[in-house]
Amino acid sequence: MARGDGQIVPQRAGARDFCHSCLIVPGEMRQLGAELMKMRLLPFAVLALSCAVSPAAVTLITPTSASAALSFTPPTPGINFFPVGNIVNDSGLSGAATIANYTTITHGGASASTAWTTDDPAPLGGDWFAEGNAPVAITMPLGGNYFLTDLVFWGYHFTTPNGNEARAFTVEFSTNGGASYGASANVAQALGAHTIQNAATLSLGGTFEADTVRLTITDNQAGGGAAGGDRLGLGEVKLIGDTVPEPSAAMLGGLALLGLLRRRR
Repeated sequence: MARGDGQIVPQRAGARDFCHSCLIVPGEMRQLGAELMKMRLLPFAVLALSCAVSPAAVTLITPTSASAALSFTPPTPGINFFPVGNIVNDSGLSGAATIANYTTITHGGASASTAWTTDDPAPLGGDWFAEGNAPVAITMPLGGNYFLTDLVFWGYHFTTPNGNEARAFTVEFSTNGGASYGASANVAQALGAHTIQNAATLSLGGTFEADTVRLTITDNQAGGGAAGGDRLGLGEVKLIGDTVPEPSAAMLGGLALLGLLRRRR
């Protein structure tokens, strides 16, 4: 944005349009601004650079894999009675889910080939968390860098509501392949609001950059009016977000424009 004295005032970038790793250094940006003012090409430059850092279209993201672990050791029930990989392989879905149609895609009844659930540490009833069992943390690489805004999941059911269905989550975000996690968000489906075969969309309350997500289940639907609750279970998990722009796009665009201006002097 140009001030009345002809100097360039940088605008503050938002989380969704900020290219974190590809900024032109401040000295080069000031020089670029001065050249643009001299050549009266500011409108063209603004258009070119804004296109370079524009985010991609919103997409429905399927994690590339999933692995589960208890968040503390005692007690230690099994956590892969049905394998956790089922929540990221589309195995129980009625069709190919996209950002345009996922709310119409349903998930079939839970089985060893379509859903994930833990063992039952106290058969014949009970509550996973009331019995002192640990939250389960599920690590999911995304196969790329994204700006994430929503968590989407299909529930655990046998065509009717089930208390084993996970409903509350802590979502943690990593930008280094899960080596460390920074920001987090706590989200939850209301107790008694079973998703059954349908997708639930939970807003993360902001925009978070990540290439890996850790999803820790902190509550299930035990006490929500349906049988079950002594396990944790899910049908399918996806996320909504934008792809992060390639690091070289804005850098190369800005430097190329600077070179053009220098040649025209």
